[in-house]
Amino acid sequence: MKKRRFSDKQRGKRTRKRKPIMFLSLEGNNKTEKLYLKAINEDYGEKFALKFTSGRETDPANMWQALQDMIDDSFSPSDGDKAFCICDRDFEGYKENLLIEIKQKSRKSEAKLIISNPIIEIWFLNHFKYSTRTYTSKRELIDDLCNYIPCYEKNADYYTSHLKAKTDDAIRNSIRQIDQANTRDSFDGSIPDNPGTEFFEVVQSIST
Repeated sequence: MKKRRFSDKQRGKRTRKRKPIMFLSLEGNNKTEKLYLKAINEDYGEKFALKFTSGRETDPANMWQALQDMIDDSFSPSDGDKAFCICDRDFEGYKENLLIEIKQKSRKSEAKLIISNPIIEIWFLNHFKYSTRTYTSKRELIDDLCNYIPCYEKNADYYTSHLKAKTDDAIRNSIRQIDQANTRDSFDGSIPDNPGTEFFEVVQSIST
């Protein structure tokens, strides 16, 4: 009787393509984006395995570097992986040039910088209306959003209760804002005008 050799069968050989991973760098301990992304990803059958950076990073440069470090060895375009660094423009003067610099770097990277101007709540507001109103403070935008999501507050999940049915509207309104900005001489293609957000690109990756 021929003695069986273990080499006859390769153990642990991967026979199925793994689920794609979405690598995400979010700002600080703010759970708003994380809750939303987990909810919409679940709604679309958990298309991606979501992998987040530590969340301790608050500066865009550190957020970008943390994402680069995370994807360094495990990012696989052939497996459908995506990588996004999601930042708010806010009203802090130092951020503009820094975000433009990172945006330029992102054009040579597997990762993509996603900017909301002024804050991520413009994406939520786009579920309900299209507007080119320029916001002068975070509070002003959140007060506007409260007309559609009463008592809105950060670090809460509103996807199922208020946003899910209007995702396509939000995508259309966000693209329209970007297109409108492209018709103005002041737009340089680096940072969306206020109001404007590129967050729809992340959502399209999950929903299509």
